[in-house]
Amino acid sequence: MKYGTLSLYELSTKIQEALEANLPTIVWVTGEISDFKENPSGHCYLELVEKNNDSDQSRAKARATIWSRSYRKLKPFFETSTGTRLASGIKILVQCSVNYHPVYGLSLNIIDIDPTYTIGDIEHRRQETINRLIADGVFGMNKEVDFPLLPKRIAVISSSTAAGYQDFVHQLSNNPLGYAFVHKLFSATMQGDKAEQSLIDALDHIHVDLENWDIVAIIRGGGSQIDLGCFDTYQLANNIAQFPIPVVTGIGHEKDYSIADMVAHSRLKTPTAVAEFLINRFSNAENWLVEVRENFGDAVSNLTSQNSLFIQKIQMGIAPLLIKRIGSENSNLHKQILTCDAKANLLITKGSFGLYESLKWIKHSVKVNLKTEGKRLNFLGIEMQSKPIELISRYKDRVIQFEKNALAHDPVNLLRKGFSITRQNGVIVRDLSKLKTGDAIETTLAKGKLFSTIIRKNPNG
Repeated sequence: MKYGTLSLYELSTKIQEALEANLPTIVWVTGEISDFKENPSGHCYLELVEKNNDSDQSRAKARATIWSRSYRKLKPFFETSTGTRLASGIKILVQCSVNYHPVYGLSLNIIDIDPTYTIGDIEHRRQETINRLIADGVFGMNKEVDFPLLPKRIAVISSSTAAGYQDFVHQLSNNPLGYAFVHKLFSATMQGDKAEQSLIDALDHIHVDLENWDIVAIIRGGGSQIDLGCFDTYQLANNIAQFPIPVVTGIGHEKDYSIADMVAHSRLKTPTAVAEFLINRFSNAENWLVEVRENFGDAVSNLTSQNSLFIQKIQMGIAPLLIKRIGSENSNLHKQILTCDAKANLLITKGSFGLYESLKWIKHSVKVNLKTEGKRLNFLGIEMQSKPIELISRYKDRVIQFEKNALAHDPVNLLRKGFSITRQNGVIVRDLSKLKTGDAIETTLAKGKLFSTIIRKNPNG
């Protein structure tokens, strides 16, 4: 055996002694969790890794252990502080002792975790995702999609067993105004490692028959911030941002916006709030229609009244003009007759030669003039009578047309289309804030009326 040769155990012992002599008892170490296992005994086994900045290759690895006594304290402390679970892919800052065993090799014994380091890393990654979406030009795409005036057909992404989904369906189906919605559940996992892909798959299924849906509603009833990490991923946010119809989120957390909330067209706090948002779209449209109908009726009434007065003024103005014209023509006729008589007398006075023939010619001339002037006078009379009648008939047709338009927008016809009118003490209700619990209201339908008492109001109304 060569001089200075060591057995493997002797070498391992020297390594152990060197580590213990040259390393502090306790050190703080940063690393990314690459493997994470919880043992039934309560211990937690991890593998920490450090990667190159410019690649995904590992430059260092080490096994680590959190013994059950410490893990029972560190796990809830870390998850409550960071809002995320200890899992693969999380970067952590841990306080540990370095151990080297001849059989098991190098390992770290974790005794404390600093959650502020992980919080900073999570926020950094969130901001990187946001910046990437902005750089790709997709961050605000879904917000630019036109939102339908009356979103009746709703594709819902949620878990079929989620209480939030049941609340959403109940709110839509039992809305007090009786609006009918069409909705279908596209079931997805809403938390955990599989949630991201499950949500993307649900969006893909909706896209297959996109023409059947007006909007997408992604809803999740409450839950801790720890379970919401899937809504901050780039792939899910990218799919939502580029979806061709509006996406509305009601994920059920109020503290922070997820990136999915940021890129969606509209963000509501809870599934119930999403349902109320959709119901209010219909309510606002109905109130606007009632107001337009009332304004249109007033406009038609005013226009009809104005045209009736105009026609009366025309009738009153034509009669004096007609009488004046007839009088003027009679006066001219008298003047012509007198002129003819004067000429005849002059001819008789100047001589008797040809008196008889002249007298016949004069009489004939007078008859012709009388006949011609009579015809002209008769024509003028007929013309003056037909013009006011024609004008009256023309405006009568316009009045009839206005009346038809008014009937087309009659409240009764609107009620037959499925709308209703709610009144309190005979006054139409347009503002929920004017009502209070216990008030009696009257709802007019196409056939019959409903008399109701307000039991509860939506405070967000």
